Amino acid sequence: MSNQCLNVFEQRMDHVARQIAGQPRQEVMLSRMQLMISKKLQELMNHNLQPYGINDMMWTALMMIYSSPERLLYPSDLSYVVSASRTHITRFADEMVAKGWLVRGEHAQDRRKVVLTLTDAGVALVEAIMPKQWAVYETIWQGFDATEKNQIESSQRKLLGVLSDFNAFPPADERAMAMCAHARKKETL
Repeated sequence: MSNQCLNVFEQRMDHVARQIAGQPRQEVMLSRMQLMISKKLQELMNHNLQPYGINDMMWTALMMIYSSPERLLYPSDLSYVVSASRTHITRFADEMVAKGWLVRGEHAQDRRKVVLTLTDAGVALVEAIMPKQWAVYETIWQGFDATEKNQIESSQRKLLGVLSDFNAFPPADERAMAMCAHARKKETL
């Protein structure tokens, strides 16, 4: 299914290239593939985690707390390491506290700070699920040898660095902005 979607996208990009000169075709295709891969990986992880009533974001949060010294983290640190908004972290923390996997506490020196700590039940859950997650990762990557995986990892790290530092947006097209503003006005009438 994913390859079919990519093939259709590729055909459409070929059609666009015939109409508008200058398309960076390979860069467009690489970017689209990254988005498709990310979405598919998340779908697979969520499917594997579904029997436990959690998703990949919650699993990653549990893993980050589990792997932290003393198995505790501040919500702001968790938000950063999981790449989720503080609102999402609050919602996940509420759910994990309700399920008995986390407890909220006060920081010893600064009572304004909240600390999220993994409970014994949370530790047991992570340790029970972790081998199942590892099996999915191993299955996904079994068709790649060590050299290929190292090349992919190196390329992905390089791309992540580029994206982290990216700030090269071209200026907005004035004509297109005017068309969009006109369309918004029509929607409000």
